[in-house]
Amino acid sequence: MDRIVVAFSNEEAQRRILHLLENGGYAPALCCCSGAEAIRAVRKLGSATVVCGFKLRDMTAENLAADLRGTAVLLVISSAVNLDLCEGENLYKLSTPVLRADFFATMDLLRQLEEKSLHHPPPKRRDEEQLVVQRAKELLMDVHRMTEGEAHRFLQKRSMNAGWKMAETAQFILDSYTH
Repeated sequence: MDRIVVAFSNEEAQRRILHLLENGGYAPALCCCSGAEAIRAVRKLGSATVVCGFKLRDMTAENLAADLRGTAVLLVISSAVNLDLCEGENLYKLSTPVLRADFFATMDLLRQLEEKSLHHPPPKRRDEEQLVVQRAKELLMDVHRMTEGEAHRFLQKRSMNAGWKMAETAQFILDSYTH
């Protein structure tokens, strides 16, 4: 299985890219529809190549590239107009319609880049950060009757929206409820 994540909000586009990759000898690790899912997948894999559309369900490709800087390279496939709106040091673009040869040449290049520069284990939270996150989840579960998964997703989404580490968001929530 290759460290490739396919992320498109449009299921038909996702299916076409998946089929193209499989016919080209690639075995994507995961398909998803949102940026949060793609981020979790890349972090679980340690590094990856993400093939995605311009807009996912919860963020744009540019936001995703910023969140995954240092852990993934992105190939964004969209119209030229949309691609003009995307920038990022780890973001590569192909405008539609995509030629098969261009797609695979770009994939080969990105896979080489990912292998050489990004392969490293997923970052681990320090023990004190894990404790803060766990305490914030417990607080959200008690106060707002969330499940642990809902509390985790809440912290994750708020962290991504604010551009903060999850431990920073958790500390903010704890401070908000204790003051």
